[in-house]
Amino acid sequence: MAALVSAGLAIAWVAAATVAFRHALTLPLVEPLIAGIAALGATIGYRFVIADSGKRLLRQSFALYLAPAVIERMLSSNKPPALGGEMRNVTVYFSDIAEFSSLAENIPPAELVAAMNEYFSEMTDIIERHGGFVDKYIGDAIVAVFGAPLADQEHAANAVRAALECCTRLGMLAGVSRRFGGALRQRIGLNSGEALVGNIGSRRRFNYTVMGDMVNLASRLEGSNKLYGTTVIASQTTVALTGAAFVWRELDTIRVKGRMQAVPIFEPLGAAGHVAPKLRNSARAYGEGLKHYRARDFAGAAQQFALAAGDDPPSALFLERVQELARKPPGPDWEPVNAPEAK
Repeated sequence: MAALVSAGLAIAWVAAATVAFRHALTLPLVEPLIAGIAALGATIGYRFVIADSGKRLLRQSFALYLAPAVIERMLSSNKPPALGGEMRNVTVYFSDIAEFSSLAENIPPAELVAAMNEYFSEMTDIIERHGGFVDKYIGDAIVAVFGAPLADQEHAANAVRAALECCTRLGMLAGVSRRFGGALRQRIGLNSGEALVGNIGSRRRFNYTVMGDMVNLASRLEGSNKLYGTTVIASQTTVALTGAAFVWRELDTIRVKGRMQAVPIFEPLGAAGHVAPKLRNSARAYGEGLKHYRARDFAGAAQQFALAAGDDPPSALFLERVQELARKPPGPDWEPVNAPEAK
């Protein structure tokens, strides 16, 4: 901006000097231009070397701890961070590595740290590339937020894209798989809704983070993958916000620990137009089986779930469930809602 303004002033001065010369008045032409260029260079140099050095140091230091968007927001406000937050509509992303504790027991600490650093680096790059920021790492878990601190109307769709890409990328991390002795699986939970986002903590130390009941639900959905044998589970709110961008199948209706209201849960099969016909047929049979199950037609449900139970863990789970219900029919107060005991 300073260079453009200086160029404009230089052009204006040359024009004024030319007009004055035509009226028999000679003005110095070159000396003011040289002085202006020198002043511009000195000002820019002073700002780059001295005035902005503090901001560069702050960026470099906090880039290892905060999302780039949070740092830029803090610098542009010209105010120190303070406690406080605001209600925002966001999507929360929870993930962890399946069977991590048992796998980590057999790995030397140095190799485990190297493997986890590579894993976290790859997953974080994908999350940030899709507009999210990593709130924290908890052991092998990643907690990320989409839609804050910068507003993003597509936060739900971007979170799903990040989740699907993370799953694909994990299978390509040969170094991580080698250290763990085989291919890894991760579990991801996604939930969207209103949450408190901001600087939360004590007066001396706080984090830019997210809080609310919807965060807890995202964590519960991540754990529910263990029951269904799936990789990604999203809430109905997240599915609704993504529109027609993805192909989904409804897995079940569950009542998670700590909540009385039952929640429909969904699995993303892939981006719209990129789902294999076999997977679509399997999902269609699963959907038909779910309808029979909810109508208490357990024999009909078993026929549908059996079509894909051989290579589809959720179908195998429901096949076992409806066969048991067919042997021992439930009472009249039965409802087709599952209550997973695990987190």
